[in-house]
Amino acid sequence: MAQTFDFTRLRKLTVIHGFVQAFLLVLLAGTSYVLLGKVPSQVFLNSIIRVVVLQLILFYPVYKFALGDAQREVATAAAGLSADEQQALRRKRVFSDILKGALIIFFFTFSLRAPAAPQIQFMILAVFLLSYLTYFQCFNYAAKKLMKAKS
Repeated sequence: MAQTFDFTRLRKLTVIHGFVQAFLLVLLAGTSYVLLGKVPSQVFLNSIIRVVVLQLILFYPVYKFALGDAQREVATAAAGLSADEQQALRRKRVFSDILKGALIIFFFTFSLRAPAAPQIQFMILAVFLLSYLTYFQCFNYAAKKLMKAKS
């Protein structure tokens, strides 16, 4: 007997992630526009290059984290899970949510403690926004791929 899945919740979650991605892009564009008005264009370009390099370094860990979350969510969508299996998946979800919250607190604290130079503040905010944008994109990609494989 083939295992059945109910992906209703997961499909809604990917739509919500799409709206969050749009909001993060608007926020990133707005902060870039503000920084461009405060610093010379060469300093802005250097900040962008540093952000891209940092984002490339962070891509793989963020991708692996999002892939694990997507696999967990697809496993949660399976029908007929035992109480122990549901509890284990719930525990993994809570741990993942705590880790994401801790990263938000880290970036917030890091931006408060960083020097008041606009380019440094921009870099911290941009890496934060791009990291979460990457997470949502990787999660949606992996979830859709896994849902297609399970259907």
